Amino acid sequence: MVPQRLYPDSIKRLTALRVMVLAVEVLALAVAVRTLGARFPSAPVVFILAAQALLASLLAWRMRGSEGIEAAEVFSHLLADAVAIATLVYFTGGYANPFISLLLLPLIQAAVLLRTRDAWLMAGVAAVAYTILMREYRPLVLSVSPEAAVNLHLAGMWLNFLLTAALVAAFMGRLADALRIREATLASEREVRLRDERLFALGLQAASAAHELATPLTSIRLTLDNLKHDYAGDDELGQPLALFDSQLARMERVLGQLRDAARGRGMRQGPLIPADQWLARIVEHWGLMRPEANVQLRLPDGLPQCRADPAVESVILTLLNNAWEASRGDLGLAAGCDRKQLWVEVTDSGAGLAVGKPPGWGVGLDLARAGLARLGGRLELLDVHSGGTQARIILPMEDKEP
Repeated sequence: MVPQRLYPDSIKRLTALRVMVLAVEVLALAVAVRTLGARFPSAPVVFILAAQALLASLLAWRMRGSEGIEAAEVFSHLLADAVAIATLVYFTGGYANPFISLLLLPLIQAAVLLRTRDAWLMAGVAAVAYTILMREYRPLVLSVSPEAAVNLHLAGMWLNFLLTAALVAAFMGRLADALRIREATLASEREVRLRDERLFALGLQAASAAHELATPLTSIRLTLDNLKHDYAGDDELGQPLALFDSQLARMERVLGQLRDAARGRGMRQGPLIPADQWLARIVEHWGLMRPEANVQLRLPDGLPQCRADPAVESVILTLLNNAWEASRGDLGLAAGCDRKQLWVEVTDSGAGLAVGKPPGWGVGLDLARAGLARLGGRLELLDVHSGGTQARIILPMEDKEP
């Protein structure tokens, strides 16, 4: 079995609680001496307090440059805390000392941080220590009457309850926050892993499709070239053959991109060109596939150069396709930038996000997010006040050739 390890955030909370417990002990002893005239063996008490401070410092020092500490070592520290508290109580009145309930703190920490068996073992240690202190202890001498001593004992129990409750609330609250953050992180990582598994399966299918389509596309190209040669100058067939040739060229280009992606190439490739020219070219190519669509370009002057990355181009084409499927109406494409980022927005006039994921926003959305994440970018979906959905691509700027 792999040993359980505790990570720095848990050790920091444990160290903070140990310091607070030490502060409570010192404060309680100081109040007892100054206001009640309490008398107890000072040398062993000071030694115990110094030992607790040393142990807390040792655990904090162990965490420097470490990624975690084994649970067995942490349990030994909690056991030392329980022994130190029990010994301190032994010299200051035994089970009559209201601060004996501080023995519960190592138990609570063991129950939260360690395995169940460790928590039960710590419970047994606390129970044995309490039982022994019922019979073996040094009486605490107070300069007050017996009646006042009883009242002071009850007041001490009340104060100890408040302090213990505050310590537990502070410790457990911070731990609960850390657990919620960790659960959210794990849930996000699980979603990313599931998405990556799905995209990996799609990637395998795409690689297989690229391999299978290579031969038929080559045959179609040869046949088309022969037809163009045989019917050169034919006014009736010239235009259809030219359209067929342009569409086939696009299919070959897409197939080449799939092959490059399968070989691990294509990341951050492409020349640096003005962003407005690049985006206009993408919309023009998309318009060949969707001649019935109308895209309103809103590209301000002064956009910087950006890398005409095929992966980003594929994402923009995917967003245009999805926007068209979602609305079948006019689309908008806008762009802007600052010193660090370039953003591109694709807006449709569909039903928006209020009705859930718009029609057409399927696996392509996952592919777009994954592709942008590899390039250091991200994709955001927003509702448009006038109706529809806005897909915003945010990319880091690149201002020179590598």
